[in-house]
Amino acid sequence: MRGVKMKKKLWTFLWITIGVLLISVAYYFFLEPSKLVTGGVTGLMIMLEPFLPFPPSILMYILNISLLLIGLFLLGKDFFFKTCYASVLSPTFILILEKTCEPDIILKGVNPNNWYFISMLVSSVLMAAGLGICFRVNATTGGMDIFQKIMTKYLHIPYSKTMYLTDWVIILISGFFIRPNNSIYGIEGVVYGLICVYLLGYIVDYIALNAKSRRTAYIITSKPEEMKKMIFDLIERGVTECDVRGGYTGNKLVMLICTLDNNETYILKDKIHEIDKDAFTFMSQTKEVIGYYD
Repeated sequence: MRGVKMKKKLWTFLWITIGVLLISVAYYFFLEPSKLVTGGVTGLMIMLEPFLPFPPSILMYILNISLLLIGLFLLGKDFFFKTCYASVLSPTFILILEKTCEPDIILKGVNPNNWYFISMLVSSVLMAAGLGICFRVNATTGGMDIFQKIMTKYLHIPYSKTMYLTDWVIILISGFFIRPNNSIYGIEGVVYGLICVYLLGYIVDYIALNAKSRRTAYIITSKPEEMKKMIFDLIERGVTECDVRGGYTGNKLVMLICTLDNNETYILKDKIHEIDKDAFTFMSQTKEVIGYYD
């Protein structure tokens, strides 16, 4: 049992490492050279960087560790230890990148007029993938996430709202704050940043939830035994059986409930009416399946 738990923890740390690496790559190769602010600690870094004498990685260490210590006092030890790894790993990745390659190594091959657009698209995908991976193993990436958790606990604001609220505030401030050469500023930067946050949230939802999504079929039939046999034999899925009564006719029928993969719905629909042409069937999108399935 101890070996199984250790293996699970190692896999969790591996996935956190991959997730944080993707976020770090998005920042260093796309957000940093284009100066696109999308909220979070990376947004604060881009705003403060021109005024400080040390590189972004050091600033990120300072911001992350400061937030981590605040989290220790306000959110407790459990949250501190759970968040510590990602909070230190992210600036470490950026420090390694700073020592090995220039941040514009990718974007310098792109037309400068398209830097902001390319940065918005690529960084939103990479960061969403990284966050989605971490969320799927029930982990946090640290940084601004700590501040958002504090707002949720003490101001009683739903966490889903604090995520957008903090990002929007940072992006709006950046429209007035950033003025170095080759940076986005004013309304253009705000618009690109807000679009990036929207894309980020949409993709994170897909990775963290919809990637596990399935369809659930509800089949009301007078031939439950034949229908169950077809489901067991054809798509090898389990079935829940409920007795139902028609509201208008008063006829006693059986409703079969079956959760299946999206691509299996087409097979099932064809076979249902081969068995019972009068069967009433409806299907719903199931966001996530927990428990034995595959």
